Amino acid sequence: MFDYIKGKLVKYDQDAIVVETGGIGYMVNPSRGVLNELTSEGEQVKIYLHLDVKEDDLNLYGFSGPREREVFRMMLSVSRLGPKTALTVLSSMEKSEFRRAIMEEELGTLTSIKGIGKKTARRLILELQEKITELEFETVGVDGMANSKVSLAVQALTSDSMGFSVQEAREAISRVRNGGDDLDVEELVQSALKELS
Repeated sequence: MFDYIKGKLVKYDQDAIVVETGGIGYMVNPSRGVLNELTSEGEQVKIYLHLDVKEDDLNLYGFSGPREREVFRMMLSVSRLGPKTALTVLSSMEKSEFRRAIMEEELGTLTSIKGIGKKTARRLILELQEKITELEFETVGVDGMANSKVSLAVQALTSDSMGFSVQEAREAISRVRNGGDDLDVEELVQSALKELS
């Protein structure tokens, strides 16, 4: 029904954004990809949409592009996985990292996401392994950094010896990268650890 919305950003926070177009304000549940691109209220935005229809409720979910939305819709095909949980998964790691976790059956990576237990993680792996190979994934990670660098830093921070969740690791790496320094993996991990301490 909806493909995308283009209009003025009226309001936004971590849970919802409001985009006004044609005199109507649309409330959208945003992915982290969308939130990362927003700068200030009043700006013009274009957000790709997915409409979730229930008997007594309608909800719009927003994405930074068609590919991100495609991954979200693919996750909705997993039994007993709702749109809010799918959005949490999508916002907790890069798409290429999610693909690797599915293909390599990394239960620990998936269960580190809030709301994902072992049973759900196993369902994700079982039901998505075949589908996920058909999707192309970006090779760029946080803030344009090569994905291999991001993945190695996240792996180090989420190892048993350090014990941070994937989401904590990714948020710390994002904050470090905002400084603009071209850090190697070791420097990235050390700087992220300072952020997390």
